[in-house]
Amino acid sequence: MAAVSDRVRLAVAGLGAVAQSVHLPLISRRWDLFDLVAVCDLAPSLRAAIGEQYGVPEDRRYADAARMVEESGADGVVLLTSGSHGDVALRALRAGVAVFCEKPLTYTVAEADALAAAERELDRPALLLAYMKEHDEAVWQLSERLAGIDDVRAVEVEVLHPTGESQLAFAHLRPAPLGDVDPGAVGRMAAESARLLDAAIGAGTSDRLRHLYANVVLGSMVHDTSLLRAVFGGLEAVDGARQWPAGAQPGHGPGSVEVTGELPGAVRARMSWHYLPDYPAYTETLTVHHGRGSLRVTFGTPYVLNNPTRLEIVEAPPADTAAGGEVRSVFTSTGESFENELADFHRMVTAGERPRAGIAEGRADILTSQRIIRLLAGDEPVGGEAAKA
Repeated sequence: MAAVSDRVRLAVAGLGAVAQSVHLPLISRRWDLFDLVAVCDLAPSLRAAIGEQYGVPEDRRYADAARMVEESGADGVVLLTSGSHGDVALRALRAGVAVFCEKPLTYTVAEADALAAAERELDRPALLLAYMKEHDEAVWQLSERLAGIDDVRAVEVEVLHPTGESQLAFAHLRPAPLGDVDPGAVGRMAAESARLLDAAIGAGTSDRLRHLYANVVLGSMVHDTSLLRAVFGGLEAVDGARQWPAGAQPGHGPGSVEVTGELPGAVRARMSWHYLPDYPAYTETLTVHHGRGSLRVTFGTPYVLNNPTRLEIVEAPPADTAAGGEVRSVFTSTGESFENELADFHRMVTAGERPRAGIAEGRADILTSQRIIRLLAGDEPVGGEAAKA
C-alpha cells in the first residue's frame, strides 16, 4: 500500500457511463493511491450530483476541461470524454500534468506526434493510454505461456457487442437531463471533431465511413488492435477488411466488421466485431492456435467490476502417457484490470515507470486503424492521413 503522502491528486473529465460505473468507484476504493480533487462535465446537473456524491467542492466542478487542468492543482487528469483527446491531453502535458487517457488517444497521427513532443519536453513518462485489456491478469498469463511457444499458427479475436444500454442497465447511471448542456459547447465540439476527421480520413467522406472510423474502429475495435500489438507485436500488414450487411448506416447499427492481417512471424490474424443489439451479454474471445494446442481468453462485460476473465489452455498430454486425449486447464483472474491500470498510472506519476501503453503505442494503433478504414472504404475515396497510412 502506498503511503498517504504518495497520493496523486486527480481531476476527472467526463462523468458519463465509464466514469460512473468504473473509474470513480475505483478511485474512491483506492483512497491509498488517489485523492479526487476536481470533476468536469458539460452537464451542470451531472457535475453537481457527482461532485456532491464524491465530496468535490463546488469551486472544483468545471464545465471546461482545459480550465480544470490549469486551475485545479491536480497532479493528473483522467480523460473520459468522447472523441479525440488530443487537445486537452496536450494542454495537460504542457502544464506538467500527467494524463490517464481513455481510448482513442487521438483521431490523427499529427495530434499524437504533438503529444510525443510535449512528453519529450518533460523528459519523463507522462501519459498512460487506458487499454484495460492490456492490464488483465489473464492476458499476462497468456503472454507468459506464449513465451515458450514458437509455432503459433493463427490468432482470432471475436467480439459480440450488444447495445451499450443493455451492458449498463445494472449501473443505474445518473442521467443528464435534455437541455442541460450548452448547445454552443456541443456545436463547438462537433465542429472540432469534424475537422479532425477531415484530417484523418479526408473531407467529404461519407457518414458511414466517419462513423466507422470514430465509433467502431477507433472507438471499440482499437481494444482488439491493441491486444494484438501488446501480445504479438501488432499487425505488420492489414490485407482485408469488410463490413456487412451491405448499407449498414449510423442510426441503424454498424453491422459486422471483419479485419484480417499478418502478425510478426507470418502468423495470420483475424478480428471479427459484431454489433448484435439483442445479444444477451457482451462477450469477447482471443484465441491462439499453435502446433500443439490452443489458448483462449474470454472477457466478460467490461463495465462490471471484478468480473473474472478466463484463460483456457488446451494441450496434448505428456509424451510418456497413453496416446490420444487432451488436457484442459483454466486460469481465472481475480484482479480488476481497470484497477490495475490505475495502479500503473500511480506508478508512472510517482516513480516515473513507463506505462504498458503510452503515446507511441497509441500512435501505432491509430495508423493501423487508418489502414483498416482505407480497406473498409471500398470504392469510396479516402483522403487525409489515411490515404498514406
